[in-house]
Amino acid sequence: MENEIVDIYDISYEGSGVGKLDGQVVFVPKTLKGEKVEISIIKKNKSFLLAKLSNVLNPSAERIEPRCPYFEKCGGCDFQHCSYQHERELKTEILRKEMSKIGYIGDISYQESKNRFFYRNKIKLEFFNGELGYFKSKSHSFFGIECCPIATEMINKSIPVVKRFISSNDCFGLKSVYFKQLQNNLSICFLFDKKIVKSAQKTIKNLKNIEIFGDFSIYFAFGEILESDSTKIFCVKQGKCLKQIYDGITFEFDVSSFNQVNDEIAKKLYDYVASKVEGKRVVNAYSGQGLLTYILSQNAKFVYGIEYQKSAHMSAEKMKEQVQDYKIENICGKVEEEIAKILQRDKIDCVVLDPSREGCENSVLNEMNQSEIIKVVYVSCNFSTLVRDLKILKDFYDIESVKIFDMFPCTANMETVVILRRKV
Repeated sequence: MENEIVDIYDISYEGSGVGKLDGQVVFVPKTLKGEKVEISIIKKNKSFLLAKLSNVLNPSAERIEPRCPYFEKCGGCDFQHCSYQHERELKTEILRKEMSKIGYIGDISYQESKNRFFYRNKIKLEFFNGELGYFKSKSHSFFGIECCPIATEMINKSIPVVKRFISSNDCFGLKSVYFKQLQNNLSICFLFDKKIVKSAQKTIKNLKNIEIFGDFSIYFAFGEILESDSTKIFCVKQGKCLKQIYDGITFEFDVSSFNQVNDEIAKKLYDYVASKVEGKRVVNAYSGQGLLTYILSQNAKFVYGIEYQKSAHMSAEKMKEQVQDYKIENICGKVEEEIAKILQRDKIDCVVLDPSREGCENSVLNEMNQSEIIKVVYVSCNFSTLVRDLKILKDFYDIESVKIFDMFPCTANMETVVILRRKV
């Protein structure tokens, strides 16, 4: 198929340039508004086309040289081809368009990240044909890498060490490798096919060159994904634990549990959320390993933390042991099942919602609407599901403010905090 020429007139919510070809919308990743580009169509849909950038004929004044050597083919980053200031403008405009769908036309504030590169404290590299790498944009086509410029320097330095370790051992069934850093401590987890878990002890016993990891903690996991409670995880080398110090208290974290990927922005995000929470009795829904629950407990009289993943719940319980002066109840269960029970037995003033990318179940939002909860603080990493959920809440709550926290520089992703107050 011959290449086509299109003019980019907009940027989609996924960060791709938007053009038109024979009257049909075409999405072109790695392009900017105002550019004339040469493209090749890679996917046809009834309502749109997906294209690959072949050549920039008339570049935007905002276009710069990407820092990453894999940017053109990698699906991880969207905005390395423009300045950080322009990235901020693009993200703000994307969110403004999405929020307008529910009638919000107010201000959107923005918290920039100090570091645009080397900020990400965890990554997952796929393992294929003896190489570590990522998938190409919009595909499952693999390519190997030597580094990842948005990952921390410690993680980048550990990649060749992992490659040496893999080459020294029989890694049959290895699917991917997870790197997770907190402060100056790093844990690395090798995820294998769950079918070979029976031979795990033998594999671990015969490992070679494990000492090359120094102070790193090394784990072998067997399952579909690392974050599942059904995945079996074995510590094969105990190094320095993953920990974070907050207000002089040291909190330990589990290698498989969720944590925010940008330490600097995570602290600013949590401090901001804590400053917006009101009332004596608070629910922290989707509470993870409990750090935010602890922060909220410093000002509230009582805080409930609800978390479904068992390992994260156990980490939250360990944190609770260190803060005996504060009143916290950690509940291991689904928010859609537990929130109603709490509201039946206690009068809650404020709820913090911080769900995964899938957003909240309708039943959770309906509980908010039918309750007497004065304030809701909604923290979202997916503005599409955020807007979907706000549509359900908007008849009962007014939006007081919207703020972007740039947790994911160079990508179209953003962390958004929406403050809602019950209508009078």
